[in-house]
Amino acid sequence: MSLLRGILALVILIILTHVVLVYLGYGADTHEVISVIYALGDLLQTPVQMFLAAGFYTTSLVAAAAYFLLYLLLGAARR
Repeated sequence: MSLLRGILALVILIILTHVVLVYLGYGADTHEVISVIYALGDLLQTPVQMFLAAGFYTTSLVAAAAYFLLYLLLGAARR
């Protein structure tokens, strides 16, 4: 369970980093690491984009919240 929770924490961190990079105006072609963050951010937000037709920030924050709920449920299931 702790491995899954660690992976979910990294997923949330990647999504929030993607939001910050877009907000600051960095493009995907700026650096290789930023390109990877953009690619992973888009990939991890895809399930939410299928159900929610909204703007980038709304979709990103809903995706982060959904992964956070999974994170909390995995913690509650351990007890």
